[in-house]
Amino acid sequence: MGFDMQPTFAGAAFAAAAVAGGAPLFSEGLRVLRLARGFAQLAEARLGEGPSGLVRTRGRVALASPQFGPLSGKPCAGFRLEVAIAGHGPTAVIEQRRVFRLTEGGATAQVLGHRGRWSVSVSARREVASKDPLPTGLEALLARSPEARWLRRAGANLVLTERALMAGSECHVVGQMRRGYPLEWPAEIERLKTGTDDVAEVASAGGTGVDRRLDVEPELWIDDGGHLDFLWISDRAPDPRELAPPWIRAVGLVLGPALSLGGLLYLANAVDFLHSVRRI
Repeated sequence: MGFDMQPTFAGAAFAAAAVAGGAPLFSEGLRVLRLARGFAQLAEARLGEGPSGLVRTRGRVALASPQFGPLSGKPCAGFRLEVAIAGHGPTAVIEQRRVFRLTEGGATAQVLGHRGRWSVSVSARREVASKDPLPTGLEALLARSPEARWLRRAGANLVLTERALMAGSECHVVGQMRRGYPLEWPAEIERLKTGTDDVAEVASAGGTGVDRRLDVEPELWIDDGGHLDFLWISDRAPDPRELAPPWIRAVGLVLGPALSLGGLLYLANAVDFLHSVRRI
C-alpha cells in the first residue's frame, strides 16, 4: 500500500520558501567552513610583508578623515556610545565607524572599517543627571537613537560609555588583504565636519572637491573579503574563541540542500497532481 500525499496551496508555498531558503543556509555553512580552515592556518603577519588572503596583522591607526570621540573629544577612527541607566546594561547603542589607515614599518593599508566587527576597550565614561546640560554635538548624537531620546525626555539619570579606536593607538585587524584599488570605492565621499554633529559635507571623489588619489593612495586594502564576510578590528590581540563563528551555522551545509531538495520534490509532486486532475 503506497503513500500518496495530496499537495495543497499552503504546502506549495512552504515548499517554494524552502527552495529559496536553502541556498542562503548552504552559503552560510560554506562560509563558516572556509573561515574555520582559514583560522586554522592563521598566524600574525607584518603589514610590510604585504600578504594576500585572510590575514591577521597589526599597526598604528591613522585617520583618513577627521572624527572625534563624543565623550573624550579625541580623534578616533570610530566609536561606540553605550547609553544605560545606572545599575543596568546598555539600553541604546550608537555607533559611528569609518575607513581608516593602518601603518606599520613604513607600510600603509586602507581598512574598510565601516563594514567590520569592532571590539574596543572603554575610552571614556560619564554620568549624566536628568537636568545636566549636554554639548550640542552630544545632544544631537543621542537624538539619533529613539531609546536614548526617550530616556532623556523621561528625566532618567544616564551612564554614557564610549568605546573609541583612538588615532595613533595599536590596532589588530583580521580580514581579507589585497593589493590595488577596490572597485566598490564610492563615487561620493561623505565627511562629517565634527565627529558628532549631523551636518555632512559631500564631495565628489572623481575630480572636484576631493582628490581621488589622496583617498586611495595606499596599495594595500583590508576588507571583509566578500564571500568570507569577516572583518575583525580591535585594540587588543584577538582571542581565537572570539573570532570563530558559531559551529551551529555549519549545519547549513546539510540543511540547506535538504530543504531545497525537499521543496523541489514537493513542487514536482504538485505539478504531477495538477496534470492528473486535468486528465479526469
